[in-house]
Formats: sequence, C-alpha cells, structure tokens
Amino acid sequence: MKKYINYSLAVLAIASLGACAKEEPFGGESVQTGKVLKSALALEVNNAEDLPILYRTTRAAAPVADDFTVDFYKEGESEPSLSYIYRDMPEVVTLPTGAFTAVAHYGENLSAAWEAPYFKGETTFIVVADKITDDVDPIVAKFSNVRVSINFDKALLNAMDSDSKVEVKVGESGTLEFTAADAERSGYFAYVENSHTLTATFSGKVEGYQVVESKGYDNVAPGQHYSITFRLHDAGEEDPGEINAGVSVDASVEIVDMNVTLDPEEDEILTDDLRPVEGDDKDPEPVDPVEPGDKQAPKAESLEPAGDFAEFDKLDLNAVNEATDHLYCAWKVVSEADGGFKAFTVDIISNTLTPGELSGVGLTDHIDLIAPGEFEEALAGLGFPVNVGGLNAAEFDITSFLSLLGALGEGNHEFKLTVTDANGTSVISVKLHTN
Repeated sequence: MKKYINYSLAVLAIASLGACAKEEPFGGESVQTGKVLKSALALEVNNAEDLPILYRTTRAAAPVADDFTVDFYKEGESEPSLSYIYRDMPEVVTLPTGAFTAVAHYGENLSAAWEAPYFKGETTFIVVADKITDDVDPIVAKFSNVRVSINFDKALLNAMDSDSKVEVKVGESGTLEFTAADAERSGYFAYVENSHTLTATFSGKVEGYQVVESKGYDNVAPGQHYSITFRLHDAGEEDPGEINAGVSVDASVEIVDMNVTLDPEEDEILTDDLRPVEGDDKDPEPVDPVEPGDKQAPKAESLEPAGDFAEFDKLDLNAVNEATDHLYCAWKVVSEADGGFKAFTVDIISNTLTPGELSGVGLTDHIDLIAPGEFEEALAGLGFPVNVGGLNAAEFDITSFLSLLGALGEGNHEFKLTVTDANGTSVISVKLHTN
C-alpha cells in the first residue's frame, strides 16, 4: 500500500511543477503576501427586514449577499488588487501586505435608470506577511442611490391627457420621464456629492388647458425613497376671477429612509395578495426547549500534538488551517449515546483534490466509515478510522495525508463529517488551505 501511495505522490509532484512555475500574481512581482478569511469578511445587506417593502412596488429583484461583487483596494491605489463575486470567493484570499479596503457592491450606480437599485458597503483591514487575518468588521451593504416614484391622484388622472408627463431630474445629468403608465415603476438616480437637488416638473393638458408645474426638493440623500404625488390644485383656494382657476396642479413628497430597520414589535401591513390564506394562522407546533445537561449529539475535538509531533501546531476546528508540514492534523469525534455511531460519512470537497485525483490513491469523495468496503485499506493507510459503527469514539490523524494535498498546489479543502447517533446528527467541518 505504501509503495502505491508513494508512486502516486511522485506522479502528482511532477504534475505540480507546472503549477509552481505559473506567473506570479499581482503584476508579476515577487511580493510579500498574507491572507484573509472569507468567513471573516461577513457581508450583511442592511435593513433586510425592509427589503420586501422596498421591492413590493418595483420590478427589481431583491439582492442577496452571494450576488454582490467584492473589490479589494490596497491603500493609495485606484484599481482593485482582486475582485470576486461573493459566492465564488475562495475561503482564503491571498493579498499583498498592507492596508486594504474591501468594497462590496450590487447593481450599477447609473445616472438614471428604471428599476436599478444600487447597494454598497465597505470595511478595512490590514494584511500581514505570512499571517491569516480573521478579525475584520463586517461589510454592511446599504441602499446607496436615490429612488423616486411618481403618483397621480385620481382626479388628476381623470382630467389630464395621455401625453402628460413628469420629468424628474436629480443632480446635473440624471433625468427620467414618468407618465401615468409608470405609476408602479421606480426610477433610480446616482447620488452625486455637492449636488443635492431633485426637480419634478409636470407638463401636459389638464381639462384642455396646458399646465406646467415644477417642484424642487433640496438636501437629497442616498438611501432615500422620494414618493411624489401630483394632484389637482384645490379650486377653492383660487380667486374666482382667475383664469383657469382649478386646473393647476401641485405636488407633495413623502420621503422614506430605506436604511432604517423595521420595529420588530410592529406588524407589517400586507397587500391582499401577500396575506396568509385561511388556516395559516394556526399556532406552530411546540418545540421542547434544550435544557442544560440534555444528551448531546456527536461532537469533535482536536487532538493535542504529542511524541514526534509535540512541537507541531494544533488543528483549529473553528477556522481554516494552513496545511503546512508543521500542522498536526488530528482530531476525534465522540458519541455520548448508547449504541455509539449509527451513521458516519465523510465528504471531501476540494478544488484540487478532485474525484479523479482521489481515485489515484484508492479513495472517493464520499466515504462511509461504517461500511467502507473497497476503500477500507486506503482509508486506514491515510489515517482515517474505519468500521466505526457502534463505537463511541473515532480518531482521525491525516497528518501524512497533507503531503498529498501539498503536491497538488494551492487549494481549499474541506472534510465534511456527517455523524449520527441516538442523540441526533452533527455536521463537522475540517477546513484546510494549501499553498
């Protein structure tokens, strides 16, 4: 078995030489680098409770964190060092050393467009040579452009002609025209520093008379929804002798801050199509509380380096571990239930240790440790426990397996353990990164 594994490792090492010779990142220069964990770059979409309100009367799709682009800007540079779609970002991001700002954004910050919300947020951190940064303030992405909707009251709708419109201008260049058909649409405008004016101009024939009425609003701010309603001017306020009395229009604006969280104590008013159907108001099934001392599902703990490994680094089950030749990659899973393990599987998730590579050393990417079958010998030779059904403890020591990972070059690897006993099921992840 050892001869077979060593032969496979040799082949993999030769294959990896090409990968090692690839072009250096960051402009081809040899620079000092450090790493930042994706898990440390938590991305939160601010005011998630309000998104249904924001999008209920718009045709735009509500964003989710995975859809955001994240750009990494080194201090003093105008172009990002790296960019990722959040869902595709590796678990460990390698960057040159120095101060960085991670900017997350969704949509385009256009001068003016229909149904085009723009969200943005950022956070800063320091990259240290040969270190992993895992303590970063979360990125809070907020609604960051200006939303405008135009409404016409019923009396005005009945009195104005079909060519009537409202031109909305925000800043110097953002312009859209709203007609009665656009009453359920929203226009989105880029917020421009030092340009804080919004102008809405109604023009059209009302009861046969040409009417032009312009309203301006100052102190326009990003993250706001300006809902402007045009209506017929109250004829009672006019001088009875004034020409065209009663056919002018005026406007009012309601400003809603879209980045204020709903009061959780208040019930949201739902439109009829969003109300629950009859019978949906049943009380949920009661859930028994978990009391201290209750029986626990299987759990994992790292094993302390000892003997020949006494000076090695201990595995951290709550972080991504650098799979160096100084890592003691060993842990155990413990069951407190009578009858021990009922089910115990391992899934190997890796961008370099593919099913094809695994088959070369007699393994697969989905392993049943209770009934390993044809994979038993290979698993035991690489430090995996086998035939664990009914046991209350299973120890893993895959330290020697790290050489196989290293031969494949830089990659992210997860060993996902799904373990069941009479007390429940636990999912345990051991995460590694190789250079």
